[in-house]
Amino acid sequence: MAVRKKVRSKGKSEEIRENIEERNIFFRRLVLFLKKPKIFVPLILIILGVAAFYAKGLFIAAIVNGQPITRLALVKELEKRNGEQTLSSIITETLILQEAERRGVSVSQEELNDSVKKIEDQLKKQGQNLDQGLAFQGMTKKDFEDQLRLKILAEKMLEDQIKPKEEEIKKYIEENKDTLPKDLTDKEIEQTVIERLRQQNLSSKVQEWLRKLQEKATINYFVNY
Repeated sequence: MAVRKKVRSKGKSEEIRENIEERNIFFRRLVLFLKKPKIFVPLILIILGVAAFYAKGLFIAAIVNGQPITRLALVKELEKRNGEQTLSSIITETLILQEAERRGVSVSQEELNDSVKKIEDQLKKQGQNLDQGLAFQGMTKKDFEDQLRLKILAEKMLEDQIKPKEEEIKKYIEENKDTLPKDLTDKEIEQTVIERLRQQNLSSKVQEWLRKLQEKATINYFVNY
């Protein structure tokens, strides 16, 4: 019984070595085949042609009657029209994110989802739709969430400055009682007023806060608009 096992094991080992040798021979022949100039050059051209076809959007924005409009030309035109404003917005976003990281302030996905839902609910009450509104402004849902995340970060970092005082709340309710919703409880009205005042305070405080961040930051410009 032991002898039979040994014979079968030896035959299987030889079979494996033969398979390996056959594969090695195949790959050596394939390499030699591809090294031939008549084969190698056309093959490279085919590969480059296929790559260029699938990557054409990286270099060409459009083709008008056979004349290509390059992505570079598009970018240059966009920079001439909105370059300064866009760069300023990106710098502002970067400063907010850097300050949030420095302070250890973050926005969880749950917080972001809750804020999105509140906005969606408010729009529904007005007979509007968030997706339609974003499409009208040329924004994606991700663009909107990125901007909302920045806003929440700013609110958290400025909380001490934008939180309304008790006298502010009472004064606002007294001066605007005719325009406040009639179908809300006193507690709901107070919460509504608090949120309105927070947003008003945020609008007045955030610009000064961002100006101070820019003054403290080291910003090197390499393009002029």
